[in-house]
Amino acid sequence: MTRRVAMLSVHACPLAKLGGRDSGGMNVYVREVARNLGARGIEVDVFTRWREKDDPRLQALGPNGRVIHIASGPLGYWPKMAVYEHLDEFTEKLIEEVEREGRSYDIIHAHYWLSAKVARTLEKRWKIPVVQMFHTLGLVKREVLDEDIDGESDIRVDIEREAVRKSAAIVAASDIELDELRRLYRADPSCVAVIPCGVDPVVFHPVRQADAREKLGRDQCERLILFVGRIEQIKGIDVLLRALALLFFRRPDLRSEICLLVVGGALDPGDDSPETEKILELRRLVHEHRMEDNVAFVGSRDQEDLALYYAAADLCAVPSLTESFGLVALEAMACGTPVVGTRVGGLQTVIEDGRSGLLVPAGDYQALAEAMTQVLTDSRLRLHLAHGARERAEEFTWQRVGDRIVDLYDRILEGRAVGT
Repeated sequence: MTRRVAMLSVHACPLAKLGGRDSGGMNVYVREVARNLGARGIEVDVFTRWREKDDPRLQALGPNGRVIHIASGPLGYWPKMAVYEHLDEFTEKLIEEVEREGRSYDIIHAHYWLSAKVARTLEKRWKIPVVQMFHTLGLVKREVLDEDIDGESDIRVDIEREAVRKSAAIVAASDIELDELRRLYRADPSCVAVIPCGVDPVVFHPVRQADAREKLGRDQCERLILFVGRIEQIKGIDVLLRALALLFFRRPDLRSEICLLVVGGALDPGDDSPETEKILELRRLVHEHRMEDNVAFVGSRDQEDLALYYAAADLCAVPSLTESFGLVALEAMACGTPVVGTRVGGLQTVIEDGRSGLLVPAGDYQALAEAMTQVLTDSRLRLHLAHGARERAEEFTWQRVGDRIVDLYDRILEGRAVGT
């Protein structure tokens, strides 16, 4: 009998343009897992908020997969708490949609805390088990962020705690996330399955640096640092800019050679959205350190374009303050690009320090500057890390993720233990 999965990704459409506001690794994860399950004959409906006016109500997502846009609140980007205010409407319309089709499901797979809230209602109504993945945890963010700038609400934390108690299983992207769930949320390890993320080797693979640069119109002689991600405090981009300023202070001879490309943000050539306050703040930081000629904000890019940026770069900087897994690091590594990342969360398990990249303490712009200088100026080290990065990335595939997710579903539906 065909198995059916209701996948909830309220704020993150798996087909959204990446790098914009609230579009990143989670969108990729939902898309790739849904496609992989669909290719195995499992029917997957991904329910997400209707955000873009040009999106159709239903969109195909590979064989046996669909994205179903649910109208709740006004169209367009909304902050997470504004999306939360419309969750009851989202849930009601989702139920109406499912009843209109006469459809039923075997399991609910919810992503992020907003979806966890919806899952509680559906769990009671449909009487089927819930698999929950958080992607980031509110209490972990509280530990690393300035509460006054970007504090996580008690509402989020309460919803996460309830999800930990009531879900049939929790998916953690790393052993470090498992430890965080145990320490901060008192999660039962027997209900947590540790399943690392994957990377698509068809999209992300080594390309000659010279060819990638030619396609992007970049100077063959410049030293390129790449940052990929949402433009927000937790991604550590302000730390990266301070590190770059320190690098130039220590090595003024490199100022004419180095360029930092920032991929992400709410802007791209066809986007009339205003730049976020965070990007404007970063531009002020760039101006303060006289780095206008060294830093370029290139906006959002699709995956094929993104692979070229990885291949063109001498190093990819991932200076996150916290990271449940670190998909950007894995994508860069699959392209054979060394990564300088922070010793936080899943990055510690993806990057092998000294073999496939370098790890530095989070928030330490001095250590970040030193590590980037090493990679940029030592060609033997750069080649060593590039080779190690490619080898390491081969261990992470979406096929392997799919195998583990299917096994998890089987365990839940058969009443077997799911975790350690």
